[in-house]
Amino acid sequence: MKSMELQQTIEDLKAGDRLALSKFLTHVETSDNPIELVLKLYNRADCKTPIIGVTGFPGAGKSSLINSFISILRSKEKKIGVIAVDPSSLISGGSLLGDRTRMEQHSSDENVFIRSLSSDGALGGISHKSFLLSMVMATFNFDFIFVETVGVGQSESDITKLADFSILTLAPGLGDSIQAMKGGVLEIVDLILVNKSDKPESSQTFHQLKSIINMAQAPDGKNIKIMVTNEKDQKENTKIISHIEKYLKKLKLEKNKESYLWFVRQILYEKIEQCLVDQEIHEKLNKKTFNEKDISEIVKRIIKDLR
Repeated sequence: MKSMELQQTIEDLKAGDRLALSKFLTHVETSDNPIELVLKLYNRADCKTPIIGVTGFPGAGKSSLINSFISILRSKEKKIGVIAVDPSSLISGGSLLGDRTRMEQHSSDENVFIRSLSSDGALGGISHKSFLLSMVMATFNFDFIFVETVGVGQSESDITKLADFSILTLAPGLGDSIQAMKGGVLEIVDLILVNKSDKPESSQTFHQLKSIINMAQAPDGKNIKIMVTNEKDQKENTKIISHIEKYLKKLKLEKNKESYLWFVRQILYEKIEQCLVDQEIHEKLNKKTFNEKDISEIVKRIIKDLR
């Protein structure tokens, strides 16, 4: 994309052109090398929409809660963007993209933009492409962006590199609270939601979590709030939205250092991948006498090429 085209895209995104956003996101998804393009867009755009990450175990009700949050925010005339990441097949790479169906009531709303994509087998809850798409959507004129991770268990910390506010959603009676603590939840989330409060085990799960957090040492005096709700509890979900809004008001929204580190890391990965297709390297790899000395030489060669 040429500089003038990119500048026009930025202007279209600022103006709230949904078609321009959709086309650019598709371009990012299908491009062979979208990282530097997204970085240019991210650098030149002057707005920073808060990103709310929603993570948790499969079946915890993440999509249904986001659907409820959208309804509350739309009653306040807020513009909402959503990225819903669904698990992908290890064989075909395809994905059902079922999360979008749980938010179907908002699909015709001009002020709600929902993008579903597959996880591409990523184990950190969000994929390479979903990170890039989130960066693009953060330059649009949304008031809030929700990113729902695939829900893979104890490897969900990637969302905190992206989100300004992170929510862990748990379902009662599944032993999720203990598993969450194993995953280092105190270091990665700002709010824990015990969902499905209509289940009798929800109160027990809440008190169990409260006890664990009181005994544990949160980093930097972090105050992690725990709330109990369900998708139909508009009163409690309105309180949750108010809590998020208060938190974000105190937060200085700026372009995240972690995001730039992610860009650096991904660009390096791509450069290394390009080096690995070198014919000379492949000839070495095919040698019958291949050993640790050859590996060392290949690494030195790649480092030299990167310079």
